[in-house]
Amino acid sequence: MLRLVAHLYYIRELNLKEISEITSLSPATISRMNRLARERKVVTISVAAAESDFDDLAIRLSSQLGTSFVITPGHRVDSVKQSRICGAAAAPYIVERLPSDGLVGVSAGHTINGMLASMRKTPRPRLGILPLMGGWNAAYSHLDANTLVRGMAERFQATSYPLHAPALCDSLESRTTILTNDTVRETTERWDHLDAAVYGIGAPGMLQTSAYAWTGSNDALIAEEFAELGVVGNILGHLYNVHGDIIQHEWTERLITVSLPQLKRIKTSIALLCGEDKVSALVGLARTGLSSLIVTDDLTALSVLDYLAKEAGEA
Repeated sequence: MLRLVAHLYYIRELNLKEISEITSLSPATISRMNRLARERKVVTISVAAAESDFDDLAIRLSSQLGTSFVITPGHRVDSVKQSRICGAAAAPYIVERLPSDGLVGVSAGHTINGMLASMRKTPRPRLGILPLMGGWNAAYSHLDANTLVRGMAERFQATSYPLHAPALCDSLESRTTILTNDTVRETTERWDHLDAAVYGIGAPGMLQTSAYAWTGSNDALIAEEFAELGVVGNILGHLYNVHGDIIQHEWTERLITVSLPQLKRIKTSIALLCGEDKVSALVGLARTGLSSLIVTDDLTALSVLDYLAKEAGEA
């Protein structure tokens, strides 16, 4: 945690208030940590590398799940804070993998907001940034994809393409009507030409929390139905089980989101997720083959390895 705070302050040039919003630490605590970082020679000309062997964890996960991984330092806090910290630690890895020009799609959520808030300003004026799915929720600002896209475009000095549409429509007919709107089509038609995508992953157990607020429903029956179907997670609304099989459901058909064929065509497809409640979601995601890179923290990575070991023992 000491190195992450130092990196945010000295390398990414965030102020104390911005770091406080990401980590939930007080500005005074952050200031003390920066001083301690200097005293311990963590901060010299650059921020020293972490002493944990995260590369080994990434290799072990990749060998078992067949997907590339980046592991970030975890911190035992509540799920929201853990997600934002994971996103903050992931930001440099994400920036170096994004193209200098082209189209980048992003989703919303705590992890993606943590990533954006800690991104260093990197001018890439030939980039276009757009949401990967519709959605807005006045009660949960971190789920406002248009605000996130606007903020990311500002950091890259890029062009933003908003999507003024809900995530979940009342019916297939209303979805069709919305998708024919010229303003909506101006953004959704660009989904066919995405060069990169960065997104979080939802988990059914979080249906009645902010992480699932964009579904438009707090009905526990939906969570129960997903559980009966074996759903362990969703990638931009597309449901899947722990084996990586996509599960068809009328709920997904009513979503305004990038399609599976469009998602499969994206060369740089990066998922960010962490937490004990997303272990099976991570396993299933890797097995879908839809993500070219998965970013998680070391705490989640170790739990995934335990999960895989138990799974192998039961086989």
